[in-house]
Amino acid sequence: MLVLPESARGSGEGHYPWDLTPESMMTNATIAAAVDQEDGRALTLKYKDSENRIIVPKDVPIVTFTPGDRSLLAPGAGILVSVVKQPDGTMTASRVVVGKDGVKPPM
Repeated sequence: MLVLPESARGSGEGHYPWDLTPESMMTNATIAAAVDQEDGRALTLKYKDSENRIIVPKDVPIVTFTPGDRSLLAPGAGILVSVVKQPDGTMTASRVVVGKDGVKPPM
């Protein structure tokens, strides 16, 4: 589970299909309530004019973005690179997300 920084509030808001794995979904929402319970964390999510309640199992890491440096780019580290195709056909990285402490980027 990825918690976005406050500056990203409302970005891509909604609940929709995602291409990570077959039948996966992406939910971008505001956490309105969080309750620890025996089977995990019960989250009430609000987006646009809707609300959804999900259970996040206890073994699912909750991560966020923090600034890093090149030392994180080490063999075996999980990475996600967002690219922008340039007019000449080359690709330029717009963002590099690197996992830390064995946690891989969740996207």
